Amino acid sequence: MVKSGTLGEGSYDAIVVGAGPAGSMAAWRLASLGRRVVFFERGAYPGAKNLFGGMVYSLELRKHFPDFVEEAPLERPITRHATHLLAGNRSLHIDFASQAFGEAPYNGFTVFRGRFDRWLAERAVEAGAVLAPSTVVDDLLIEGSRVVGVKTRRDQGDLRAPVVICADGVLSLLGRKAGLIESQPAEHYSLGVREVLALPAGTIEDRFQIDPGGGCAALFLGDWPGGVQGGGAIYTNRESLSVGFVIQLPALRRGGFSVTDALDHFKRYPAVRRLIQGGERLEYGAHIVPEGGYGMRPRLVRDGMLLAGDAAGLVLAAGVIYEGVHYAMHSGVLAAEVTHEALSRGDVSARGLAAYPRRLEASYVAANLKTFRRVPRLLANPRMYGFYPQAICRVAEDFFRAEEAGHDKLLTLLRRHMGPIGLRHLLHDAWGAARAMFF
Repeated sequence: MVKSGTLGEGSYDAIVVGAGPAGSMAAWRLASLGRRVVFFERGAYPGAKNLFGGMVYSLELRKHFPDFVEEAPLERPITRHATHLLAGNRSLHIDFASQAFGEAPYNGFTVFRGRFDRWLAERAVEAGAVLAPSTVVDDLLIEGSRVVGVKTRRDQGDLRAPVVICADGVLSLLGRKAGLIESQPAEHYSLGVREVLALPAGTIEDRFQIDPGGGCAALFLGDWPGGVQGGGAIYTNRESLSVGFVIQLPALRRGGFSVTDALDHFKRYPAVRRLIQGGERLEYGAHIVPEGGYGMRPRLVRDGMLLAGDAAGLVLAAGVIYEGVHYAMHSGVLAAEVTHEALSRGDVSARGLAAYPRRLEASYVAANLKTFRRVPRLLANPRMYGFYPQAICRVAEDFFRAEEAGHDKLLTLLRRHMGPIGLRHLLHDAWGAARAMFF
């Protein structure tokens, strides 16, 4: 249980808005460095408003909390990654499994963010940070060009500090009010819906072909009804499955198909139904997902303020790779360290905080976002969701079917089933995929 502190009297060196992974790590690092810091959470406890269903990579956890495997509320280490193409009653999947991912130092775990975020916030409180839950931050206090604090819905709700670290999520009201985040095109966002289905541990392990205690991340691309551009996912927890579907916002704007409809259709595909049948729903909810990658990053600093985590656009949605929590954690640590140094110098202007974007740019976070910067354009291609899954599954079906006339070679089958889109589109899409994923 996270213990919250009282704001009390006196001044703070920094205010952190948001108690997700970025905010809690910023508060933890600042408190560890001896700074007086308060971090606000709008929910009753950190993670209360989070509908995440997926995995957290271990990179930042093992760096900062060496005993996290024994202490953190983890579900299953992901030892198997499966990618499925769905086309009606046909399916084809590519499978990778590694026993090394289920052993120290571990690659990543499934988690419930309601539990994980509370645990992470507790580390910050133990280090000396003050947590203020059930607190909505409505606005910034600005004097001249400098952010000097926040306005909250508490008694005597104005709170001042030399630096505000804004980690308030993908829509970041404060980042927009500060002029750091400009309007983004709709294709940079998706709407995701997720439910948790209870299943016995043994059933999960049998269906997902994993050893006891192991885990699977299964991603699905298909010819969804209504030409929907999106994808599905299933993550294994100890005794439940996190089942989700994400639709790109432009597809929703065209109408005719809601994200809940998409999830229901996704669950009826034979390859999905076999995995989830008999599951009892425990949770259900929807959330906005940032998918613009490197191209949607905002300005990160202004006088007296920094952006971290989802507010800074630090999410990699690269089809078969989805990373964000450890990026948020890393950005929170960097924001805290730069804030500490700026306070020591007595310069919290944008110039005094400029080391933060430079260090983030030099980190693995920016490197990964740059590596896959062309993926959002690739995933915006409607043929990735309709034509190609259908064509590839038909090629596989014809290849494995026994006929009196004998088998055709793969090149013949590819010409037959890929031909309808024309050579120009095929070459264009192949080059786009190669640039996004290989070059």
